[in-house]
Amino acid sequence: MTKPKTPTDAEIIAANLAALRGRLRRASVLALDACTAMSEARQNLAIGTIAELERILPECDALFRTIMLLHRSRDSFEQNQVHS
Repeated sequence: MTKPKTPTDAEIIAANLAALRGRLRRASVLALDACTAMSEARQNLAIGTIAELERILPECDALFRTIMLLHRSRDSFEQNQVHS
């Protein structure tokens, strides 16, 4: 039986970027829909539309921080390898 391949940091970063892109795309659509509702004097609908951002934006932040952490830890690892 073969051992499953461990994903590389680059593959993990790419997957997180794809997830971030999807969440940001959803946030953009919600904001656009809210703007449309406001232009039609439908403030309650606009606010209701962006309520989902309360969940999406922290997800985006977590994905962004994960991407940056993986990137920075790679740089840190490479610097330690050179100086060791």
